[in-house]
Amino acid sequence: MIHSLNGKMYKGCSLLLLFISIGCANEWPEYDGPSSVTISEDEPIGALVFNFIVDDSDGDPLTVTINHDKKFLLTEVSSNNYKVTLKEKLDRETTSRYNLQVTISDGTSTTSKDVRIRLNDVNDYVPVIQNLPLKAKVKENLPAGTFIIKIVAEDEDMGYNAATEIFLDEPGPFYLGDPETGEIIEHNYDEANVLLRSPLDFEQQSLYLVKVTVKDVAGCTASDCEPSLTTTQTLTINVEDEQDTPPYFTGLPYIKGTEENLPVGSPILRVTAFDGDKSSAKDIEYYFLSTDGELVNEIEFFAISQLTGVITNSKVIDTDSDELKSHGSIYSLTVVAKEEQESSEAVDSALSQSTTPVSISIFDLNDQKPTFNANHTLGSVGEELPVGSLVTLESPLKVADYDQGVNGTFSLRALSMDGNESAWFSVSPVTVINEATISIATKQAADYETTSSIPFKIEAKEQKSGAVTYTYVTVNINDNNDNAPEFGEQLYRGWIYENSNRGAVVNISAVLKATDKDSRGFSTITYSISGGNDIFEINSTSGVVSTKCENCLDRETKSTFHLNILAADGGGLTDSAQLIISVMDVNDNRPKLSSAVFDGSVDEGSLVFTSPITVQASDEDEGRNGEISLSMLNYTDNLAILSNGTVYITSPFDAEVSPKTLHVGILASDNGVPAQTSTATLRLQVNDLNDNKPRFTHTPLPLRIAENSDIGTTVYTVTATDGDITSPNNLIVYSLSNNFGRFSIDTATGEIKLTALLDKEGEFDEYTLIILASDQGQPSKASQQTIVVMVTDVNDELPKFQQQKFQFSVSEEATVGRVIGTVQAVDRDLNSQLEFSISQSTAYDSDGNTVNLASIPVTISRDQGTITTTSSLDRETAAKFLLKVSAKDINGLTQQLVTVDVEITILDVNDNPPIIEPVGMLEVTENSTDAGVITRLVVSDHDQGSQLEFSLTVNPHNAFAINNLGELRLIDIVDREVVGNWLNLTVLVRDGKNNALSSSIDIAVHVKDINDKAPRFTRFVQVVSVQEDVPVDSVLTTVAATDADSDFLNKQIEFRIKSGGDGKISIDSSKGTVSVAESLDVDIYKVANKVLPLTIEACDLGLPKLCTNRVMAINITDVNDNKPTFSADVYSTKISEIAKKGDKVAVEGNYQIEAVDIDSAPNGGEVIYTCCEPSNDTLNLFTVNAKGEVTVARDPDLLGHVGVYSLTITAQNSGGAKETGSAKVVVNVEDFNDNTPVLRVLNNRSTTVHRPENSPQGTTLISIQATDKDEGDNSIVDLNFVKGVPGMDGSRYFLIERSQSQHNTFIIKQNILFDRESKAKQYRFEVEGTDRGVPARTSSRLAITVNVDDVNDNRPFFPVDKQEVEVTVREEQVGIAVGTFNYAQDLDERQLFCYSIIGARGAKGSGHAISESLIRDLFSINKMTAEIKVASDKKLDRESQAAYVLVVQADDSDENIYSDCKAQQNIPWTDRRAGDDEMEITILVGDVDDNAPVFSHSRFNLAVIRGVASPVSLINLQEYVTDADEGQDIEFSRGRQFLYTPAKLSKILGVSEPIKIYANGNIQTEITFDEEMQGTLEFTANATSSPSGLTSQTNIKVYIIDPENVYTFTVAKTLSETQTSVSEIEKIFSSHASLNVGIINLEANTEKNYHTRVQLFVVPNNTDNLLTSADIELFVQENADLSDSLYKYGYIGTDDVINASSTDEEETKSSNRVIIIAIVVAVVLLVVMLTVLILCYVMRSRYQRKLKAAHAMAFDTHTLGFEIDQADIPPSINNIPGSIKNSTPVSPLDDKLSVTSLLYAHHMHHETVHDPNCLSLSANQGWDKDASMNNFDWAKTNGAFDRHKFYRQSRESHRSSNSHDDNAIDPLNGAETRSCSSAGSNDWRLDLRGNNLDCSPPPPITEDVIQLTFNDHHNKLNYDSKFVDSQSDNSNSTNKEDGHFNRLIMSDSVYGKIYETRRTANGLETTEV
Repeated sequence: MIHSLNGKMYKGCSLLLLFISIGCANEWPEYDGPSSVTISEDEPIGALVFNFIVDDSDGDPLTVTINHDKKFLLTEVSSNNYKVTLKEKLDRETTSRYNLQVTISDGTSTTSKDVRIRLNDVNDYVPVIQNLPLKAKVKENLPAGTFIIKIVAEDEDMGYNAATEIFLDEPGPFYLGDPETGEIIEHNYDEANVLLRSPLDFEQQSLYLVKVTVKDVAGCTASDCEPSLTTTQTLTINVEDEQDTPPYFTGLPYIKGTEENLPVGSPILRVTAFDGDKSSAKDIEYYFLSTDGELVNEIEFFAISQLTGVITNSKVIDTDSDELKSHGSIYSLTVVAKEEQESSEAVDSALSQSTTPVSISIFDLNDQKPTFNANHTLGSVGEELPVGSLVTLESPLKVADYDQGVNGTFSLRALSMDGNESAWFSVSPVTVINEATISIATKQAADYETTSSIPFKIEAKEQKSGAVTYTYVTVNINDNNDNAPEFGEQLYRGWIYENSNRGAVVNISAVLKATDKDSRGFSTITYSISGGNDIFEINSTSGVVSTKCENCLDRETKSTFHLNILAADGGGLTDSAQLIISVMDVNDNRPKLSSAVFDGSVDEGSLVFTSPITVQASDEDEGRNGEISLSMLNYTDNLAILSNGTVYITSPFDAEVSPKTLHVGILASDNGVPAQTSTATLRLQVNDLNDNKPRFTHTPLPLRIAENSDIGTTVYTVTATDGDITSPNNLIVYSLSNNFGRFSIDTATGEIKLTALLDKEGEFDEYTLIILASDQGQPSKASQQTIVVMVTDVNDELPKFQQQKFQFSVSEEATVGRVIGTVQAVDRDLNSQLEFSISQSTAYDSDGNTVNLASIPVTISRDQGTITTTSSLDRETAAKFLLKVSAKDINGLTQQLVTVDVEITILDVNDNPPIIEPVGMLEVTENSTDAGVITRLVVSDHDQGSQLEFSLTVNPHNAFAINNLGELRLIDIVDREVVGNWLNLTVLVRDGKNNALSSSIDIAVHVKDINDKAPRFTRFVQVVSVQEDVPVDSVLTTVAATDADSDFLNKQIEFRIKSGGDGKISIDSSKGTVSVAESLDVDIYKVANKVLPLTIEACDLGLPKLCTNRVMAINITDVNDNKPTFSADVYSTKISEIAKKGDKVAVEGNYQIEAVDIDSAPNGGEVIYTCCEPSNDTLNLFTVNAKGEVTVARDPDLLGHVGVYSLTITAQNSGGAKETGSAKVVVNVEDFNDNTPVLRVLNNRSTTVHRPENSPQGTTLISIQATDKDEGDNSIVDLNFVKGVPGMDGSRYFLIERSQSQHNTFIIKQNILFDRESKAKQYRFEVEGTDRGVPARTSSRLAITVNVDDVNDNRPFFPVDKQEVEVTVREEQVGIAVGTFNYAQDLDERQLFCYSIIGARGAKGSGHAISESLIRDLFSINKMTAEIKVASDKKLDRESQAAYVLVVQADDSDENIYSDCKAQQNIPWTDRRAGDDEMEITILVGDVDDNAPVFSHSRFNLAVIRGVASPVSLINLQEYVTDADEGQDIEFSRGRQFLYTPAKLSKILGVSEPIKIYANGNIQTEITFDEEMQGTLEFTANATSSPSGLTSQTNIKVYIIDPENVYTFTVAKTLSETQTSVSEIEKIFSSHASLNVGIINLEANTEKNYHTRVQLFVVPNNTDNLLTSADIELFVQENADLSDSLYKYGYIGTDDVINASSTDEEETKSSNRVIIIAIVVAVVLLVVMLTVLILCYVMRSRYQRKLKAAHAMAFDTHTLGFEIDQADIPPSINNIPGSIKNSTPVSPLDDKLSVTSLLYAHHMHHETVHDPNCLSLSANQGWDKDASMNNFDWAKTNGAFDRHKFYRQSRESHRSSNSHDDNAIDPLNGAETRSCSSAGSNDWRLDLRGNNLDCSPPPPITEDVIQLTFNDHHNKLNYDSKFVDSQSDNSNSTNKEDGHFNRLIMSDSVYGKIYETRRTANGLETTEV
């Protein structure tokens, strides 16, 4: 046996060759290992470099050595297995690679192998910056991109680790870039150029310290990440000064105030400037800049000193002069500061001179008073104008005071003639500076009728001096039409009767009247009706509305009128109101009945009509006039009618008493006065019925019978009588409706007998029998009687436990007597008594071992079966008990004993804490990032199922973690200097249960120290101050530092100045003393203080060296030689007049004026401020404190002191010399906004506005005027919406616009489109006015309401539940109402609609449209009420149209509503509801029996077989008759008499009715036909529909035949399928062979329910000659078309053909046995001879094998019905019974699990080959050809394959197409298959996989499991096969996309075996599972 192709086979072959060889030479030793190795240079000593194996085929001992043994160590791990490890540390920078030579010797031969060892670099060298120190000088103003210095870095590592990248930290005005192009370089590797980002300015900064950082790239490779190493240095850049800065002014801005009339030459202010170039400053000259650009020393009234910059007045300045008035009191001058230049210098003026503005204010003296231009002025104003309306003056009124500032400021106010403030008028402006034109406005609305003229006076009062002057004004009031008419209501409602005559007055609920508040002609009101109106008119004076036409009102035509009433006053103002007039009904219409005559029928004794009778009446009037009362005129004792028209029976009719047809009168009357009536007649037919039912004569008591009574015992006899006097109505038949299979009843006598034995326990102890007594009337009536039969008990039942096994559990801590459980048993006997006992017990421990106990700790109660504890439990001793419990019935007649197993499980209680094994000392290294698992705790717990949980209760610094495996890890870096040398941990272990127990252990961890701490400064002064004259070598300060490391060298510290200090400072390296190295002179820096930064570095002496840097600033101070200086000589500011005492005055944005002394404390550190000398100018209004804060001094505020004031502030320093400086502050006191705006609606309109909802966007809603008594910006008002109030934000819907003509008048407009239904019916919002003063003042809010009036702008809609409605109308009825469907609704207020039918279609499901003309003819709709009626001259026919779906539309457009729906026309016809304004009404046509039944055949051929005993059922006609009507009963009967052929047959038969037709349609023989009876019988059969009596007829011909005329065959269809498709068989014979066929019988195959046997006879057309079955079979075989059609139908074969297959199977199986035995014997004989040849052949063919199954020729392939190529014999099915086991496995390259394989496996499985004709393949998932879920291209098969037909069809397909046929159709069953053929071959085979040699590749697999079912119908074998994708369970599986599966499971349901075929490395192997 060959197992595999592996090394063992080689060895076997070698041994074989050894035996046959003459001799062998010595073999060389072999090296099996790597030829090159790569390791990291930082691998530790002992790290593995590589492993290798040596071998010698001779088996000689080997000696192995290596070179480089100082670096590497060779170790033999096991025999011939070696490893090479590191012996000492490696350094790539020293040696980057090693060539290691491995030498192997067996003493005779030596083999050497070179192994190249390459070292991977580790980033272990810090980058170094070259050319230190980094210093550079650069001139200011050089352009951007200027090169400054190159920085070069190096790193001794290699690769990424050697690549360095250079960065600038906080680069400021510098960057790294390309010196040629100036472009920024993002990444600068190894070298970088520092460039200038922007020009430098020496004056702003003269020194830059830039930090340069260099790090190596290192970073991450594909497998690991290395930390980058970094170094830093400081780049020092000194900026060199250039002559590039113009002079600059100090003390800006220059603003100065001075009084008028100063003497010429008086100094006013001084400007000061310095040279901007500090290193080479020059003297400054001062000039004025004239308007033409010249530099001058005198301009206008002023002159300037060229040397000092002092400005003086060159003329006397008088503010009252005309020149000053035209110019103003403020002069703006431009002063130029120019550097003094040598005469030969050529200097750019932009760099040598600067300018500054100077503002000089001239203060005025108060020498004027206000003066009016007129003493008296006339004016006028309209009455009722809003507050703030301006008075029109005859001439402008002006006032003036030309003093400046506060001296020219005065106030105006309006006074009554008595001197009080005027109540009527106000004047503006209120405050005037110099001059103003006066405006007069109203303070309240005047009424011309009350006051026509108002005099008053205007006062002008100086603000400063209080001087007063007056002028007088008289205002006349003008009358206006300022009131529009107003109706008392917006909506009026009125009514009028429809029969009113012309001039009839409309009755209105409220008086229709409008009023006007104006007087005289303005208040005259005229009424009118707007819009088109032909019926009503209005009196223009009185407003009375009346009709203007005769008899023009008709409520039924139009019931409501809408009028718009207008009222206009004499001035043209109008108002409108709406009047709705309702037309009141008058009873002027008679009721209308839907028909004059109504027909109906009723069965006697019934209270329900045969069909419902509904009388429909309508009245076009409304209210009580339209209410209809219906009543019966006669037969009122039996009939009544409801208000809805439903006629019902109050007392039943008796056909024997009542006439057959009744004529009943119906009266319809309305409730009007007087009432209107109509009548109709109901024709009612009374049907006679069988109306008495049988009645039982006695009611028996419950009966008793013993459960062991014998069969046939009489139980009881019932009797009943029937009140009917005629037969069959009084003929009684008895029956049992529920006999329980135990009882029977005699149908004639009523005797009840026992038919089966009783069992009280096994079945029922009581039977309730229901006996029916039925008469034979039509319909039959019946009565029932209930009899209770009680079964008496006999004790004969065994007890029974309620479970097959009981399982209980109890805690081991249960107390004695604890109930464990109850064993329950029952005994169905009534007198049973059970006793329980324990018959056997066994105890087990937790491992399942038996435990011997003296006694079990449980017992059971005898009567209840309750198991309880008798002693304490211990799970550790016994974890489970198995008991045998017995239950015995002690009352049984015989011994009745049963037993059951009871299993009791003892539940564990957690009572053992975990046990922790001790742990030794642990150690970690500080700063280590991953120490792995430090230790793993070993813990045990005696309890069951313990879930141990580990936690650290003591975990210093949270540096450790432990998981539930007990693995302790270091998760954080520990710092020995922080945590110390030892860390003490405590681990807690819990067993994880509810009542958890725990144990803990203390663990000590030693922390190993490394040098990782840099020195820390302990004493360091960051800023050291020293005067500039300090001597050299003076000690400035001393620094000190410590190092936390414990090692001696690591603690030693050295100091040095790393950078800075300009060489003027030094430090002692060991002591840390900082001293002066060179003389300090602050004057050379030209600053008051000079700071020298220097970096001091402290480094330890450890390896690697660690350093710490700190920056120290040496502050060199100057001596006191400066006085305080203000930034300006004059400051200007302003403050409101409402400022309170103590309020601070902001000066240039600050509340503190500041003078600077550049000397430091104490010389110039503190500046003290003083002010102010009392003067007339300041009026003691202000003061200043020592901090320089200017505050208000006047109590309580500055009101009344508007003006400009000048303050002089003095500043004094705190130095010994007490230097002082001064400046002036000019304060302007401003007016304050103190009046609130007032809002009012113009024209006295209401704040409530009405607008129609269709008003356009932008419509004006209301006008609002805002007034404010303030002036200027304080009087300008802005109108805004008030926001923040829920639901009151008008800005979302409306827009405010300012009037173009009147500045403070606003118009509010509509900014959205209204929609009353979807948005809002009303909007409410508020507005407020805010002036532009500071602070702004806001008016009170004005609330406005906008009501949206309704407009008809919404289409009607039907509610969702009314959009589809279904009603029923009986066919044949005419003129009846279908229903009223006025369901439309409208979001608008008006609810008037026009209804119309706009489309129709058939019933749902058919969906076909119906023509408009047909619907118009059949149905009509009342457009106002939506009542739909059937036309009076048309009938509905359910059979032609069972339902109508009408589309009804509702419309409310004005042109339709007000034209009585007459405008609704030309609506497009549709067959579907399109919108919510349409509804679908489904009208179902109720059925009436008006169609006769229809036979499926006009002739039926039947047969009677001679000798078959009667009765024989020939056919049931019920299955071949249809009726178009619904639910009709059809009765069958014979029509004409029998027609006998030959005629003598009638006498031979001897009976008048040898064949009978029953009412249910069954035709059966009444006699037995014998051999003498030959010929045919013909007659007609009638089918009659009830109750209409409509009849149809068919012809019946019965043939008398012999059994040999019966042709029997089987089809592959179920019985039901065959019954429904039997007509197809008849068509096949008639269409292909002109044969008449009669079906005799259809019979299901009892063994195969999917087969049906068909029996038929055949008669050629136009003859009565019957064919024999042999003739028919021959005819079928010879007629190809006929046979093909039969096969397609499902034909399998005749009984003879089917039964012929068993013999072939036996022969085939026997042949297989012989062949298999012969093959086995042959193989055994050849095994020894072929062994050596096979072994060598296997070695030669190691990778190529051709696989063939040993049994490939074992059976005849022709038994399958089609030929198979030998190459296509399936892969090995190795272990299926009948095949040769262990045959050569299949190559993985060639194996394919195909359906063909399954077919072979199927045949090889059985000893006797069966006939495969009926082998069918079916897929349980119903695959189709195009499915891509498997490898099989087929369709679902319904039948079997016939070998001959398929073989012939395949050859014909090949001959016709000569190509691959993807859709070959099996002629028998229609299965779609695929066939493939080799080129030139005529042999075909069936392959349902489509995976042959020349077929396209199979599709990809998309499902994991595909199941196939193979059914062998003859041998009853079922193979359920699953193709299983073994991706989940076979590691050697191939990818799904190769189109193959890896595992096949096949089950044999007959032999009970399951076989599994797997794809393995050796091919396909099959084993029995």
